[in-house]
Amino acid sequence: MSTPHTASTTEEYLPCDTADVVRTVRDSRGRSEQLMVYGGEQAVELDSEELTLPAAPTVVSLRRMNKVLDINLGRRTVRVQAGAKLSEIDRKLGAHGLGLPIVGDHRDITAGGFASVGGVSTASHKYGLFIDQVVDLEYVDTDGRIGTCGRTHHTERFQRLLGAGGRAGIITALTLDAIEVDKDRTWLNTNADRFLDFDSFVEHAYAEIARPGDAELQVGRWVDTAPLKVARPVGTGHVQLGTVRFGQWSSLHPTVPTRSLRARREVGSRARKSLGAIASAASGKAGMPVRNAAAGAVLFAPKVQTLRDAEYLADTALSSSERGPAYRVGVFAPLSSYMSVFYRLHDLFSGHRERTGCFTVISAMTYGVRSPYLRTESAARGLPAEDHGLITFTCRLRPTAWPSELLRDIVSGVEEICRSEKALRYSAE
Repeated sequence: MSTPHTASTTEEYLPCDTADVVRTVRDSRGRSEQLMVYGGEQAVELDSEELTLPAAPTVVSLRRMNKVLDINLGRRTVRVQAGAKLSEIDRKLGAHGLGLPIVGDHRDITAGGFASVGGVSTASHKYGLFIDQVVDLEYVDTDGRIGTCGRTHHTERFQRLLGAGGRAGIITALTLDAIEVDKDRTWLNTNADRFLDFDSFVEHAYAEIARPGDAELQVGRWVDTAPLKVARPVGTGHVQLGTVRFGQWSSLHPTVPTRSLRARREVGSRARKSLGAIASAASGKAGMPVRNAAAGAVLFAPKVQTLRDAEYLADTALSSSERGPAYRVGVFAPLSSYMSVFYRLHDLFSGHRERTGCFTVISAMTYGVRSPYLRTESAARGLPAEDHGLITFTCRLRPTAWPSELLRDIVSGVEEICRSEKALRYSAE
């Protein structure tokens, strides 16, 4: 049965099954409560136009709905509750020689949470979005009714629920496609190209996304800092240094490792995990160098690693460096306007930094995305039905230089870029 917990002014429900979710939704309607659905890694609001919503929400956490219900070896599918972590699903599939084609880069991402936001990964150039792997799902709507939908039945409702951020209903169970793969014995060789010039980085990223070849995984990362100030070694005051700008494109291809490369991979993997643990415990200005080193560990990835290691590389190091307030935005850019979108977004953020000092570090990640779902969504909006590149920017904030009117200017700037370039916003929040 769903168990309520109260923390401060927020009440949390922990359903164990779909029937518990139904009772919680119906009870909340009777009390005119706002519901926030929490899958384990993020909260999303359940939308109902008929509800009068108070300021304090009621949280529905699906973390107890975390079971793998069935693995169908013949169909290569897996049925799971929405709160099941993708890393655990993948591990259980691995015992049968199967795996999920798309997983997030963090081990705590859940199936329902990823489906609610679309779900992108370094394998999206090959397999599309996570929601392209969803065969069917079970949900509870805003009236507390149970429904099912999928690729072959109630397809309109299916499209509405996927990627809706939980606003169209609460996903309670999903059936997912799996592929035949041994992620612990599939070895990948990293081809890394590094850049000090932004234009060259973008041009190379476009070429790799348009022609990925046999790459199993691919990702590009760019980091652009504000001018650095360091204390003078002698005397008082500071010395201002130039900006730090660098990027890397990584394509990971199948390989057969030698014994020495296996040993190097093991040492490197342990070192990055240790660095991530140290950086996670580091706080304040004193911990900044360690956290920056953790981010650098991702840029300088090992030459040879297993598919499973590569999928979760960011989880071992990068997340420890991502502390403090930041503005984040993601855009699916059609390949025909990919470079233009990338340049314009970068100019938007760097221009605001130069004029107002609102940002410190501007970083970007980019992936190729070949998604049937995105093609359908684009066509439905009258946009070109073509392949995309996902461009995400994370801009570290100086809170004292972040007035609300500046946020409105930036948001309107991003929306104008999307409109004129026929791009789609991506929300992973």
